[in-house]
Amino acid sequence: MNRTLLLIIPVFIFCIFSCKKSKTLVPEIKQYLHISHTRTSTNPLVDEVAEKIDYSCFDLLFLGGDLAHLTSEDETTMSYVDSVFDVGNENTLWSLGNHDYTDLARIQNYTNRTPYYAYSKNGITIIVLDTQDSLSNIIGQQKIFFDAVVDTIQFSSHLIVLHHKLIWMYGDNYLESLVSQTSNAEIGNCFYCINPNNFYTDIYPKLLDVQQRGVDVICIGGDIGFNAKSFEYKTAEGISFLASGISFGSTSNKALLFKHNLYKRELTWEFRPLSDF
Repeated sequence: MNRTLLLIIPVFIFCIFSCKKSKTLVPEIKQYLHISHTRTSTNPLVDEVAEKIDYSCFDLLFLGGDLAHLTSEDETTMSYVDSVFDVGNENTLWSLGNHDYTDLARIQNYTNRTPYYAYSKNGITIIVLDTQDSLSNIIGQQKIFFDAVVDTIQFSSHLIVLHHKLIWMYGDNYLESLVSQTSNAEIGNCFYCINPNNFYTDIYPKLLDVQQRGVDVICIGGDIGFNAKSFEYKTAEGISFLASGISFGSTSNKALLFKHNLYKRELTWEFRPLSDF
């Protein structure tokens, strides 16, 4: 055999096995960030630290609502918010809060999305709910849409449900006892309140069906920040309730960072100081 060929073959074989080994030992890790309640008390500004974060570093950006004092009130504020968060990017997912809700048509002009929708990426299904519509209740066309999505989830490793109000605190005795020290809003009948709602009668059973099919379910609320910066609770059935939000100017603000191991189909998270980003 040609001497040159004899030298090349071992190198070729080494390269093949090295590539395979590299792909096995170095799984791809994606990072997702949830941040919420970035508003100040004056349009168009958002929290100074939140404004300086490079959100393009994250593979998905979850916005929990109340981005500015009145986010969609005018073009100046809406354009500024877009310059910070890139709300028109398909990988920016925004669950609207009461401070965002002035002009839904203006928001849609920037996002090209309705107030509730679904999105799939990296083997994860994300449902964005509109908890301002129907005062915390998921009913009508939104309920029909929600049912259609959850009933057809087959291959996702996780289902993430993004929403502004902490609607799962109402209707659970233990969680209701934590409302005052957790949520920005109390239970009540106002537009920004946690209203009496149908989460445990109509939404949670559907999420439980998904969980029992082997899909991990995570609900993430955004109306938090004044009384607490983070919240985490796991139900008896294994569904995770998370909440993350800030209070502008506070030095204890936190955001919620997810790390997604695509190879292992694992999703982990931690609450990190906002200044870390």
